[in-house]
Amino acid sequence: MQRLLPLSLLVLLIAASAYRPAIAQDKPRAKGLDVQEFTLDNGLKVVVVNRPGVPVVSTFVWYKVGSMDEVGGATGMAHFLEHMMFKGSRNYKVGEVDNVCVRNGGSNNAFTSYDYTGYYIDLPKSRYTEALKIEADRMRHLTLDLKEFESEKKVVQSESDIFADDPGDQLWTRMTAMLHGPHHPYAHPVLGWPQDVADISRRDMRLFYDKHYHPNHATLVLAGDVTAEEVKPTITQLLGAIPRGPELKRPEVRAIDFKGPRTLEVKSDSDVIQMGREYLTVQAGHPDVVPLQVLGLILGGGVTSRLYRALVDETGLATSAGSGHGDNMLSGSFWMWAELSAEHTREELGTAIQQTIDTLIAKGVTAGEVERARNRLLASFIFGQEQASSIASSLGESETVQGDWRAVLALPDKIRAVTAADVQRVAAQYLKPERSVTGWLVPELSPVDTGTKTDDAKPQPLPVKRHVLSNGLRVLMLERPGLPVVTATASIRSGRASETAAENGLSSFTGSLLDTGTKSWSKQELAEAIENIGASLSVGTDGGTVRMLSEHTPLGIRMLGEVMIHPTFPAEELELLRRQTLASIESEKDETASFARNSSNAALYGPDNPLGRPAQGSETTVASFNREQTVAWHAKWFRPDNCIISVVGDFDAAAMLKLLEAEFGAWAKPSTALSFPVYKFERPAKLEGEQAFHFKSFDPAKVDPKRKRIAIDHPGKDQVVVRLQTLGITRDNPDYFALMVMDNVLGTSPGFTDRFSKVLRDEMGLAYSAYANIANGSGIYPGAFLGYIGTRPENVELALQTMYRLLDEIRSTPVSDDELTTAKDYLKGSFVFDVETTSQLAGLLVSMERYNLGADYLVKFVQGIDAVTKADVQRVATKYLVPEQMVEVICGPITKITPAPESEEK
Repeated sequence: MQRLLPLSLLVLLIAASAYRPAIAQDKPRAKGLDVQEFTLDNGLKVVVVNRPGVPVVSTFVWYKVGSMDEVGGATGMAHFLEHMMFKGSRNYKVGEVDNVCVRNGGSNNAFTSYDYTGYYIDLPKSRYTEALKIEADRMRHLTLDLKEFESEKKVVQSESDIFADDPGDQLWTRMTAMLHGPHHPYAHPVLGWPQDVADISRRDMRLFYDKHYHPNHATLVLAGDVTAEEVKPTITQLLGAIPRGPELKRPEVRAIDFKGPRTLEVKSDSDVIQMGREYLTVQAGHPDVVPLQVLGLILGGGVTSRLYRALVDETGLATSAGSGHGDNMLSGSFWMWAELSAEHTREELGTAIQQTIDTLIAKGVTAGEVERARNRLLASFIFGQEQASSIASSLGESETVQGDWRAVLALPDKIRAVTAADVQRVAAQYLKPERSVTGWLVPELSPVDTGTKTDDAKPQPLPVKRHVLSNGLRVLMLERPGLPVVTATASIRSGRASETAAENGLSSFTGSLLDTGTKSWSKQELAEAIENIGASLSVGTDGGTVRMLSEHTPLGIRMLGEVMIHPTFPAEELELLRRQTLASIESEKDETASFARNSSNAALYGPDNPLGRPAQGSETTVASFNREQTVAWHAKWFRPDNCIISVVGDFDAAAMLKLLEAEFGAWAKPSTALSFPVYKFERPAKLEGEQAFHFKSFDPAKVDPKRKRIAIDHPGKDQVVVRLQTLGITRDNPDYFALMVMDNVLGTSPGFTDRFSKVLRDEMGLAYSAYANIANGSGIYPGAFLGYIGTRPENVELALQTMYRLLDEIRSTPVSDDELTTAKDYLKGSFVFDVETTSQLAGLLVSMERYNLGADYLVKFVQGIDAVTKADVQRVATKYLVPEQMVEVICGPITKITPAPESEEK
């Protein structure tokens, strides 16, 4: 079943899904719909459209959760969960939803967008209650069977592969992301980033489901031969007893700081060149949406439109052309599309499009054009009422996106009110080059600009104001006026490196309890206080971070101080976290990646070293944790002389320092001096032999660090996780910059341009994702080199063989001039994306202080990258990437692994 429209089609159809535009002649008028609503005590809103005469009922459930509600690193969750809603619930086994619908003469499907997830079931009136039973059951009783989860993940990944293989989809996805910026909720595709989807665990999905799928987050729409009085008892009986869920705060409309025009290219296997363009406009419900829709029809809505006449009929520059407007909950865009004729150039097409726009803005549109466009929209609105499912869809989307289903019913009057002046005004206001992204679908990409024609970004030393309080706490402040946002991070040096064997996992456990109760707030009170001001507070092993609007800075700083200094570690919360952590450890037994990661750490650092143990602990240690241990751990490491506080944003430094002194100045410094463990790690000169485990009996404490291969058999899986690893570097290593450049060439460049991605993925097709790096994991203690691939068992030996070949090549042969230049230009140019937000800068300031990088680190970073030579890259590759010292960790259906084919080279 189709679960999602490709973005290229979605862009074309957004307006239709909300407003149903089409054609009419004689000023058609829509008769009023008979719509009634009621809300159950649990918060479920019900909208009923009575359409007597045709005995059908269309049942829609709209959930207020879409891809915009996902967080970085967990994209694709909403869409994947939509798939799982058909894979079994308490009373409906896998496949039974479809079977029930078919047996009762109906149909069903679902869809996910940026803003929502929706499910519909169309049935004859006599059987519509079957739809309510299904929706009631899966709203809170989804099974999430592990076998079905893993199976459906492959389906979702296949869908993602299809999406990735469609150049048109990629063109519109990249344009939309560029238009909104990398941190906007619409910056990632609805399907999610492939690696994120691959990393989703059943536990992750359960948490996402438990957070969002509740009656007070949903709207139920029934349209057909039923009345509200008729359906209310049944709906109340079936869905009324489902309890409310937690109230959620969704992303809100915010200003998008876009400066264009910008251009991008996507390679196509076709020789036909296509152009797409998006202009940033307004969100759903804005008064300018309807005038923009009228403009879309006048400018590019068919053969009578201005673009079609100018580009196709009159000049032959294009074989087809069109335009329209799409709006979502947080933003909107005016889009254009054209297919270039073979005998013309892109420049000619772009000039002609701009001339058409300029003429419309300068001279306006005619009354006849406006009348035709209005009639088309009005007629389409009426045509959309012919089917119950169309009515239910329109009302449900309007209620979910705009907060009111009545917005749809107001459309006819809004359409009739549009004037020629309105159209001219919105064209002038929104169709500006600086608001646009233009994408080209081309058979061959233009030559890469190496950056030699333009200067690299020239970072300056950050104007950080540093203070040390009398108790030893270090304060770093960076004033960033403009946007009224402040982020404060309080970071301690701790972690599992300081744990004894009996304390394995205690640092993570303690950090997770920081916000479950403090001296002044209970967990619930703290959560409500955060939500009341629209702030965010996160805690963990190394402390906490709060982000708030600048007007709420005093309260935000107080919250941060409370969780850092005065956590109470309530016994009931400790027990809850224990159950959650043990459940997480248990669920990881289904994940090959966790076995591979834990065995890798044990092999690199030794199973008796804290860094060689699992980060969240073992079942034995977690089961033994008590409140006294968490209190003692907190007292030992959460102390002012082991804390760095960085604050970035819109504030006055003098006032901020007073605020921090008031909150943190009385934090007592213990009389005992700080002492951190010191470790010296060395790799054996040569690893040999193999050590085999079965996943059910795997114990990282039994891993032998001298073995060349660690194999964990997980026979029920289809894919093998492969990790090729050796010890890495500390952050203060002088080879850090050379290794960053090497990483970029070998395995971390954007897209699929590095050697690992290009060879293992694109050329050999062994996996969707393959990468390698060594600099990323560096810190106080040595990180690790990681070469990674997830592949089928028959490809494991070939993949490893190829990974070793790629390592040998970068060790034995200098990288090319183009590789070196591209890597250095990317690293020097892309650093700006790592200092874009207050949160990023706050984290950077902590790193600069902890690793003694200095306030001029960004200057030294660019200089350091710029100084790297081809000889440096080969030298560090030879020094750190020693194949004989690398452990091969493989986890999956080991018995299915076959030997690599013999090389044809002589």
